Amino acid sequence: MTCQQIDAEHWRLSFAEPEALFIVGVLARLGRSYHDDLSQMPPALRAYWQGKITSEKMSADSDLKESQEVLSEARAELRSERLALAENWLREFEITERRNPWTVEATTTERDEFVAMLNDRRLLLALEIGVTEGEMETDPGLITEEARRNAILEIDILGHFILVTLGPQIYHP
Repeated sequence: MTCQQIDAEHWRLSFAEPEALFIVGVLARLGRSYHDDLSQMPPALRAYWQGKITSEKMSADSDLKESQEVLSEARAELRSERLALAENWLREFEITERRNPWTVEATTTERDEFVAMLNDRRLLLALEIGVTEGEMETDPGLITEEARRNAILEIDILGHFILVTLGPQIYHP
């Protein structure tokens, strides 16, 4: 994967075919997650999507309750916007004739949302499987449970894609 700045507000992301297929799969799973009904999700995933303000004073503090509602509404709006971006990129992939490399041109906002979406997938996967920070530091070959090992590998690969995407912005040789 590469990420090149075209101009101040535009970027070109390029994926080799195996990377493109991986990203398309990630976008499809994210699209389902963004579309799913929050009330049907397990508590940890629901809390992630709603955002939770924790405070011992929460039940008594109307300002905190209002802040929680605003946060939940903002997170719902983000889910909707990210669903639209995922669907657009999936549609682009389907109609493109050249997939090696698959190139996506994005605004800075879209590129930043893509990074946030990759991070969403990392966090959702960790919550779904119950991956701990300690396991993230463990050699994946030492993890015997296949689903857990695969989740850790996916989280690691997505982290690499995030760094590559942000690289031109944060690293100037």
